[in-house]
Amino acid sequence: MESAAKINVIETHRTDKYQDKVVDTYDDPPEMWQKALGDNLSFQFGLFDQTEISEGARPGPVGPAEFRAFDRQLELAGLLGPNRPQLRRILDIGCGWGFITKHIAALFTECQCIDAINISQRQLDFCANNLPMDLRKRVNLYFCNGQDVDLLPNPEVPYDLVVVRGVYTHFLFNVFEASIAQVAQRLSPQGTLLISDTLYRVTDLETYKSPIPDTVDRLACANRKTPDYFISVLKKNGLHLHDMRIMPSNAEVIHWFDKVRLNIEQNFPDGASGPIQELHDMAVSFNQSLAKEQASVYSIIARYVVD
Repeated sequence: MESAAKINVIETHRTDKYQDKVVDTYDDPPEMWQKALGDNLSFQFGLFDQTEISEGARPGPVGPAEFRAFDRQLELAGLLGPNRPQLRRILDIGCGWGFITKHIAALFTECQCIDAINISQRQLDFCANNLPMDLRKRVNLYFCNGQDVDLLPNPEVPYDLVVVRGVYTHFLFNVFEASIAQVAQRLSPQGTLLISDTLYRVTDLETYKSPIPDTVDRLACANRKTPDYFISVLKKNGLHLHDMRIMPSNAEVIHWFDKVRLNIEQNFPDGASGPIQELHDMAVSFNQSLAKEQASVYSIIARYVVD
């Protein structure tokens, strides 16, 4: 049996009062999450064929849809195709269970340094145990908070691409702002920051109410943010918007949640518990917010432009 890949630990003096909540959210065994999401544990929604949406949701894996959404983001950023730039170093913030990281490695074979960071020991252990031997010289795993990007090694080699999918939705406002500031400092000139995140399209977040009352902080998503706030933080740190759009569409996100809800109901007939039950409840509640266009998943592509 192959030994696990090394997990490097980034020591920090900074604090994050929300870190334990996020860690707890992803601390169930991966086998349980696979019952909800499918084998490749994809968590950041995806693109679906209109025919499939019209036919209605059925139980099944959601992973292929996420890869389609990620590849579409890369196309919008000009990072796919024969004339794309060569990438020397890539950072995956909040790498989850590692499947997007491995997809990145397969797409950008010239890149010899792909750093994947996470604060979930459970997820990092899964990544370490499932990272193929042929990628271990290229992919580096770090236990590292997203606000501590400046502490990653070799700052003299900047990142040409930073990927943050479904991660900033968890961050406290001060931690999010610190992370963006550190990312901007570590990006190469014309380097790309590629984000997918849920943002709220309401004028006053203080008055927003979940259709199912928030008796618990479901999946550590209580730190809701608006598009205007998000953009202001990017611009404050010298990041120029290249593209920002709702993607996937609300209909596609609703379809994704419906599939996941059906998976949970099928595989946990007596009901789930903890975060997986929270995901089920979110699928019911948040779909109503999506239908009312109170929130959307946004694709955000920004570049670090040196004046």
